[in-house]
Amino acid sequence: MPDYDLIIIGGGIIGGSVLYHLAQLGYPGRVLVLDREDALSKGSTALSAGGFRNIWTTPINMRLTSYSIKKLRAFQDELRFPIGFDQRGYLFCQYEENFESAKAYGEEWAKNGVAIEFLDAKEVEAKVPGLRAGVDHIDPEVNEILQMKPIAGGVFGPECGSFDPSAAAQGYFERGLEGFAGRAALRLNATVQKIRIIDGAYRGVEMADGSFLESGKIVVAAGAWTNKLLEESGLAGDDLPPVIPLNRMLFITNMPPIEGFETIPMTIIDNGIYFRPEGPNLMIGRADPDTPAGFDTTPDAKYYEEQINYYMQERIPGMERCRLMSMWGGLYDTNAVDHNAVFGEHPHVRNLIFATGFSGHGAMESPAAGLALSELLHYGEYRTLDCTPLSIRRFWENKPIHETIVI
Repeated sequence: MPDYDLIIIGGGIIGGSVLYHLAQLGYPGRVLVLDREDALSKGSTALSAGGFRNIWTTPINMRLTSYSIKKLRAFQDELRFPIGFDQRGYLFCQYEENFESAKAYGEEWAKNGVAIEFLDAKEVEAKVPGLRAGVDHIDPEVNEILQMKPIAGGVFGPECGSFDPSAAAQGYFERGLEGFAGRAALRLNATVQKIRIIDGAYRGVEMADGSFLESGKIVVAAGAWTNKLLEESGLAGDDLPPVIPLNRMLFITNMPPIEGFETIPMTIIDNGIYFRPEGPNLMIGRADPDTPAGFDTTPDAKYYEEQINYYMQERIPGMERCRLMSMWGGLYDTNAVDHNAVFGEHPHVRNLIFATGFSGHGAMESPAAGLALSELLHYGEYRTLDCTPLSIRRFWENKPIHETIVI
């Protein structure tokens, strides 16, 4: 008889959501959660920008995030755990060509129940005090380098906002462990060396300390490290999801001296730069398209100064008075093919369930992803949200689900 019915690898928000939802479903087995860190959610969960939105180009992402937003809104009431839920919206500022395309796509958002407001340039400026939608105020020589265009309008999602993923992970684990009433345990400082696979079936985990733990099933929710573990366990080629680790940096500055700026929504402007209030300060980020794949999360002040700050201060006069206060890097588990999650039971390895490739939207999809995986474990099928299209099979069958709104 195995030591446990289920092992979950990963002490982040996805692993926590799986544990909590299994408890809610009444999963009868014994569960062990393993994490290599000395505390929960010290990896990508803690380093996330904490945004949530249901504005996507793929219906499955719209469904997953719309469901998750409802659960995040109810998190404090249901789990008795505060997560800093702040539903002040997302604002995508767009040039003329993109704005017209977005308006044409509006019917698809409406069909999928996503609330959208299309704002003109003046309404965009009203949402973000100090922002100037035009470019006449920019020195022509400067703009010859920056290539900024007038903002024609904005796509505003009133259901979107931000939360604290670390707090949510803590809440999931605390309530999940309580719900199992002694049938679930958490081990920190527990590094899994490899997954033992024999005759096409998962058998257990080999630990870095030389011990072996057996369980009936396993959920690998190790984010950007998932593929590394699968490789070390003998999977290769098409049996691996097309996921690479990419460093994504976030920067904190003081607020610009602009009245009302502390109430702005998450805002995305030129060159994919996004920002929102973070307490009394401002959080700013942009995905660097030239980032090499790897596990280095070193932040780079020069990237902020040379790739972000120029756009910020030209689009929002007054930002030149903001100073970089802190910065950090965290890993996206980036699906290099279609920027969507890859999860479910591995078709070639029985009892191996994994979740990776969220490409930056794992935290915001965690309530839905945790429920879906829990239903798969408990019932043997998805019931609330059909996530079958997110299987690794889609790459073998040449049926990727391309998501284009990735920041």
